[in-house]
Amino acid sequence: MKDEPIHLVFCLFVRDSASPYPMALAATYISIRQRTSASLRVHVLIDESVSPRIKRRLRDCMHPSDRIRFHAADSVPEAVKLSRQMDGSFSPAIIWRAWLNDYLPRIKRCILLDCDLQVLMDIRSIWNIDLKKQYLSAFTGGKKHPQKYYDWIKTSPLNYFRMGVCLMDLERIRGFTNFIDNRTSFLEEALLVRNEIKQAGMFEQSLYNRFFSERYRSLPFPLVPANRLDQDSLRRQTLDLMLSDHQEMILDLKGWLNQSSISLFFWTALLHTPWREHAQQQFNQLRLPTPLRSEL
Repeated sequence: MKDEPIHLVFCLFVRDSASPYPMALAATYISIRQRTSASLRVHVLIDESVSPRIKRRLRDCMHPSDRIRFHAADSVPEAVKLSRQMDGSFSPAIIWRAWLNDYLPRIKRCILLDCDLQVLMDIRSIWNIDLKKQYLSAFTGGKKHPQKYYDWIKTSPLNYFRMGVCLMDLERIRGFTNFIDNRTSFLEEALLVRNEIKQAGMFEQSLYNRFFSERYRSLPFPLVPANRLDQDSLRRQTLDLMLSDHQEMILDLKGWLNQSSISLFFWTALLHTPWREHAQQQFNQLRLPTPLRSEL
């Protein structure tokens, strides 16, 4: 397992030409590449919204030892049919995540990642986690939700996890009949109840918690919300201390919206991509506070 390539999975939907997610995916990849010597295999689930130009730019980001492959969403008809029932308020890509085991039939395990992260650690530390016969590993906790939501997904708040970074045993998931047979009906129900239970709109996170909240290992690295730090001085101070100590972590950054100096992780990563010119222009427009105490 230590010598094999690490499989990273992203789901990318581009709502319009101004969408920041392709460059955010590129910045996430660069943050991983800069901190590991492992060979990476990058899998990106896409539909027709992702243009040839975007695919070419993402290919141009790749290190010589790495490979990127694009997987068409409509190769799994059940997934794309359900995703088209979305009303436009949500990205259909979050529905595709429920069928990763079908989109990647020859892959035994993968790390699913959001497109707006900065991974400040060697990704091998996640890849080499021993799942101990569990199905996945994800970050336990996150924002507190109403009890009605936890009752609906049949999950204790103590076992609730986020899907932003998730090590998945796809081979074991393929054999979990209850999940495979009921994921469609669960997501159809989520579409119906989200007006009553707002959090049901976190479709794939609700789904995976419903079936795996008692079948996962807690990720031993923090997934830190690093946006809106100007509204939470305590969280900013805590994050600064973690960075100063060079603690292994993943930042949920939303870099293109982040007005704090933490956004430097995002913009400097983009300097190693075809989006470098945009990054330089955007950086010059930022009004950043005191620089980070840690080294970028």
